[in-house]
Order: sequence, then structure tokens, then C-alpha cells
Amino acid sequence: MATRIRPSSKRCAVIGGSGFLGRHLVEKLLGKGYTVSVFDIRQSYELPGVTFHQGDLCDKQALLTALQGVSLVFHCASPAPASDDKALFQRVNIQGTQTVLQACTEAGVQKVVLTSSASVVFEGTDIKDGREDLPYAKKPIDYYTETKIEQEKLVLKACDKEKGLLTVAIRPHGIFGPRDPQLVPILVDTARRGKMKFIIGSVIHRTGMEHGLFT
Repeated sequence: MATRIRPSSKRCAVIGGSGFLGRHLVEKLLGKGYTVSVFDIRQSYELPGVTFHQGDLCDKQALLTALQGVSLVFHCASPAPASDDKALFQRVNIQGTQTVLQACTEAGVQKVVLTSSASVVFEGTDIKDGREDLPYAKKPIDYYTETKIEQEKLVLKACDKEKGLLTVAIRPHGIFGPRDPQLVPILVDTARRGKMKFIIGSVIHRTGMEHGLFT
């Protein structure tokens, strides 16, 4: 078992830190003066101030090693939403999250931030002026969303001020940007195949063609 180290307010861990969102989060945390531990099944880069721990999300002992001295944990590990591997969604989003919460409690972590999804409250129609108390979707749009709902419930239920663990879930929608491996490549591929339904303004269309983006 890992030796217990007193948590530091400037030491955090990013679970899933080798992924698209995770890496951007790591870079932002470094910029704010944090020392970062990354826990992931793979290591995709190296950065000063970052310690990488490779392991299985369901391996509590491996997680405990990565969480020593950590006060704040960002949990953003998840299979790609487009995957059709139900067993993987179950293992990562539910079993893995249960293990993460157990490890955080044993390691003395004080705060856990979960990256959830806007789809957990999506019922098939646009949401206007949505609030935190929106009910979970009764008919989730896919199995990914179904497991994200259960994951979010686990994390929020674990919030216990008396025991010293605060938790929160954020629900981003359609994350994209530099190094995006999913949304932007799909859009570009769709445009190249002439299947884009909409073009926003003539400038985007003209300059895109001029620079060979969609050829």
C-alpha cells in the first residue's frame, strides 16, 4: 500500500489526463502553479511538473499511488461517446468511478470534479434557461448517456462535508478545439464528402475551399 502523504492545496490529479480534454486541463493547471499527477491507461506526452501513472481505472492500489498528497481530483476519463462497447462504458464510467471515489476517500482527497455530459438531462428537445435541478433524462439517448447519469449520481452522492470530501459534476456539451480527435475531424470529413447540410456565411465556404480544407 502507498504511504500516506498529507494533501497539498497545490497538488492535483487528472484522471484521464492523456485524453483530449485531460491534456488541455493539465496544461491550464500547470499555468496556475499546480503540480499535476496524471492517471491514465496510456501516456501520450511529457511535460515538466507532471508525473504520469499508467494503470487501470478499476485498480484501487494503482490509483492510491497516483493520489498521494493530492487535494483535488479531476475525473475526466471516459470512452468515446460514439463507441458501441457497452461493457467498456459500464467498466469505466460506473465501476471505475466507484473505485476512484473509494481511492479518493482513502487518500484524503478533499475535492472531486467530474466531467459529466449535457446529455444526462437531454430529453430530445432544446433546453432553454436550464438549471442544476433539471431531472435526469427518463429515456437517455444512448448507453453512454445512461452510464454517465449513473456516474454523476455516484459522484454527487459521495459529497460529504463532514467527512471532508466535496464533489461536483460539470456538464459540458460538444467539446472541441486544438488537437480535437473527434468533432472537428468528423466535420471536415463530412464536408469533403459533400454531405454538410449547412454553411454559415459565404466567407467560411469560400476561404475553406481556397485553402484546400475540404478538397
